[in-house]
Amino acid sequence: MSNPKPSPFKKLFETKEEPEQPLEATTESDVTQTPTPLVPAPTQDEPRKRGRPATGKRSDDAWIGRTYYVKRSTDLDVEEELLKLKRRGIEIDKSELVDFLMAVWVKWQQGENIDSLIGEFTPRRNSELD
Repeated sequence: MSNPKPSPFKKLFETKEEPEQPLEATTESDVTQTPTPLVPAPTQDEPRKRGRPATGKRSDDAWIGRTYYVKRSTDLDVEEELLKLKRRGIEIDKSELVDFLMAVWVKWQQGENIDSLIGEFTPRRNSELD
């Protein structure tokens, strides 16, 4: 039977025993003080943060998180329409859509003509409306 392979962690758990050296009596004249060299601390502009950089809506002060309830069928229909737009190269997420619709509703409540606003947002063409 061969020798078992030694554990690579064995050295971590072993304590090093250093032989004790006898303490010698010292006098002030025997002790010479040498100046301790100053080592500059490593400088960093900013400490690196862990994880991904905060670049989304969650870290943007212009956006605020809210929770609203919508009917499941409405949510599925919205997802389907947003997916169609994405396939055409137009990327809009739900929060942007909700933000736009709420802003248009506020302007409508204030008496503004919202037809031009909706026309700017929607990617539909007149030929698709027929």
